[in-house]
Amino acid sequence: MGMKGKRVLITGASGGIGRATALLLAGMGARLALHYFSNEDSIDSILDEIEGKYGNDCVMKVKADVSRYDEVNAMVDAVLKRFNGIDSLIAVAGYPMRREVWFADPLGLTDEVLDKPWSVDLKGSYNCIKAIVPYMKRQGNGSIVLVSSTPSIAGDAHGLAYTLAKASIIALTRSLALVLAPEVRINCVALGSISSEANMRGYDEDQIGAMLKGIPMRRFGTPEEAAKAIVFLASDDSSYITGQVVVVDGGEVRV
Repeated sequence: MGMKGKRVLITGASGGIGRATALLLAGMGARLALHYFSNEDSIDSILDEIEGKYGNDCVMKVKADVSRYDEVNAMVDAVLKRFNGIDSLIAVAGYPMRREVWFADPLGLTDEVLDKPWSVDLKGSYNCIKAIVPYMKRQGNGSIVLVSSTPSIAGDAHGLAYTLAKASIIALTRSLALVLAPEVRINCVALGSISSEANMRGYDEDQIGAMLKGIPMRRFGTPEEAAKAIVFLASDDSSYITGQVVVVDGGEVRV
């Protein structure tokens, strides 16, 4: 996958999937803008690793609340000033769901619980696209990769606020593919159970075993496996693919 020299903005780069995507792209020679909102220590550790291996001219960090368009626009301006363009947007940023919220009664959710995932996942992705697409159109090409999840396809008895927000990402992908073509491609990965400290927190061995029984491959995916699918869709290797949802879940959901 040829990403050498490509200028890529990754939102939510401080998390496991964002980090894995950044490290994969750095190894391919991409120039990276790594977004964070609150976890600056994690971003700094990624920057240190990338700069130690590849130099400091290929990576920068940018902070923004993606639910606020003014902050997103300022972030994009900073990236354009540094790299003189953006070839790919990879929108990983999502609102973290606490376990007690995930298992809450789906018919008893508060306005705040419903609104938070929408503001970060959907509105955040939309704000980034809105700010970046004019520059991609002007340069004649660009690729956008959004991140959804398999509950948004198959449904889930839990995590309704999260599932609704992630389902809207799929609708956004399919709708904007009709608007952004032919210059800009937009695709989505729908992730299943990806192993990370945050995802596994709060589950005991019996619960994890029950989850694995529903996955034909009998294991969780890794952030690195998710990153490979994301980078494929961002790269020119997928140059005739747009408006699609690629499921990465070990066969749990078959569409």
